[in-house]
Amino acid sequence: MRIYLLVLILLAISLRHAFAEDAPSERVIGIKEAISLALKNNLEVKSESFKAPIAATDLARIRGEFFPKISTMAGAGPINGKKGNYSGYQDTNTWGVEWVASIEAKIPLYVWGVENNLKRAATLNTELNRVDVTKKQNEIVLKLKEAFYGWQYALSLLDFVSETQSDLDSAVKALEDKKSSKKEDILRLEVFKYQIEEKKIEIEKTVKLAALGVAFYIGESLTQDKKITFKNERGWIEFDQRELKDFNYYLEIMKAHYPDLLKVSKGIEAKSELLISEKKMERPYFGALLKYDYAKTNQRTAQKNPFINDSFNKSDVAFGLGITWDIDFGVKASKIDKLSLEIAELKSKEAFANEGLTVLLNKSYMEVQETEARSTALKKAYKSAKKWLTNIGTSVSLGLTPAKDIIDAYTTRALVYKDYYESIYKYQMAWANLSNATGTEIDPILVN
Repeated sequence: MRIYLLVLILLAISLRHAFAEDAPSERVIGIKEAISLALKNNLEVKSESFKAPIAATDLARIRGEFFPKISTMAGAGPINGKKGNYSGYQDTNTWGVEWVASIEAKIPLYVWGVENNLKRAATLNTELNRVDVTKKQNEIVLKLKEAFYGWQYALSLLDFVSETQSDLDSAVKALEDKKSSKKEDILRLEVFKYQIEEKKIEIEKTVKLAALGVAFYIGESLTQDKKITFKNERGWIEFDQRELKDFNYYLEIMKAHYPDLLKVSKGIEAKSELLISEKKMERPYFGALLKYDYAKTNQRTAQKNPFINDSFNKSDVAFGLGITWDIDFGVKASKIDKLSLEIAELKSKEAFANEGLTVLLNKSYMEVQETEARSTALKKAYKSAKKWLTNIGTSVSLGLTPAKDIIDAYTTRALVYKDYYESIYKYQMAWANLSNATGTEIDPILVN
């Protein structure tokens, strides 16, 4: 008997493991973790992150431009034999090899600091592209929050609809058990019940779409055998009250962190460095020249006289100092004028952006205040609707409430419930928009 019991236990354990392997994998995730995954895995962010390293390659190019320019050549070739000097020669009717080589180096000595100006401009351009990554991250985080809080909102509605369905089933049964109930009342409740069922189907689709949206932004695929659920079993949306600080606090954060403001500021600096470099390029550059020519062959008589040019047997070195001065007719001047106008344009945009972004920040700030006040007011209406429904439920159980009153109570509660949880969703998104308007995360529940 014990052997049979042992076999049954082992069989149960193996079946449990088998079903566990076949069961859909579950991922519990919260908003903080979702944001962390999005910043690390999102494909749009990854694509944007290549821009800064690409821009940084200009630094190596600039350094190379101001290093010595060295040109070398070496080779060998056939040559026929001749002997003699400047006064006469004769063929030897032989063939041999001529070896040739040359090295020429141009060494910049003083270029008025143009290299440093170009390096600073390239560094600023690299930083500017890093700001683009931050801007893209902010966009993705805002979209993720919209999907994540929308997911919670849809789950809250789904929970309410499921609960309402159960209550209506009980109400229909109570009326059916009461012999004096009108057939019209029962049918009216059944129609309302099917209307609720139709809404439930729509909400279930919304839940799945929101989950897909979250999965997309965090860079994970959501398939039939893989689903995401909430951390701490939070399958609904809640009113997470935060402390809203003075407007000037967020204004200072915006001025220091908003990507577009940083881009304009760094753009002005970069253009200014390029402008300085273009002006310096109008001056002559000081440098050195080193040149060495070598040739050797036993098929030509080497000329020992230094005043005779012997291109077949030689070893000449030349070194000197001089200037390089590129003179053009308006090319550099037009570049300088263009850069000056571009700097003026960026400064104008900076002033406009400061004004416009301050207005947008003010709007986001007031939306936080508004949605918090609306949620507080609707919470009171929600509680009153619950009390009304509780009273209706008691009357239904006693068979004292007509179908019309039941439908009115559930309809009112549904509208209040939707408005209340929608106001919570808008409150969460108001904080998300405030973070986006400042250019960095300032939501207390996400930065603590």
